[in-house]
Amino acid sequence: MSAGEIDLLPGERVLWAGEPVQRPLYVAADGVIAPAGLVVAAAALWFLLTQQPAGAGMLAGVVLLVAGVYGAIGRSAVRYLALGRTTYAVTDSRIIARSGLFRQKELASELATLSPPVLKRGGTGTGTISFGDTGSVTLIGVGEPKRVRDLLTKAIDEAKSRQAPPEADSSAA
Repeated sequence: MSAGEIDLLPGERVLWAGEPVQRPLYVAADGVIAPAGLVVAAAALWFLLTQQPAGAGMLAGVVLLVAGVYGAIGRSAVRYLALGRTTYAVTDSRIIARSGLFRQKELASELATLSPPVLKRGGTGTGTISFGDTGSVTLIGVGEPKRVRDLLTKAIDEAKSRQAPPEADSSAA
């Protein structure tokens, strides 16, 4: 994401822009979701083949089969492909991720509202940077992750200090 592609707020400046340099096929959440999807898909397939339902039973079985296959492998494949079209930017007030497989969607989080960034190192000098806040942007597969995390830590601290009310001058009493 270049600075020219970002809709900046008045007075906002770009501190860093990048994209995933590594796209993980599986993430930690897949350790639960993928096996559960396999169980659901297997149960739905067993139901469809042994019971040979009709009408609503058939529809329910097919829906569960599709949901199970998506949970087992589809979710990871969609994320992997979408990360190929993902870009990130850190400004002096926000962190922005633009991603999407077919249509680009933008997710932004105000730096002043974020918890300190947490770095989970990946292979080959990459990492994932997340925040304890639900709904906030997560940077997946970032190159030079320690440098980006340090930049984010400083930017968050500066954004929070700009939002803090000025301390009362006790000497003017």
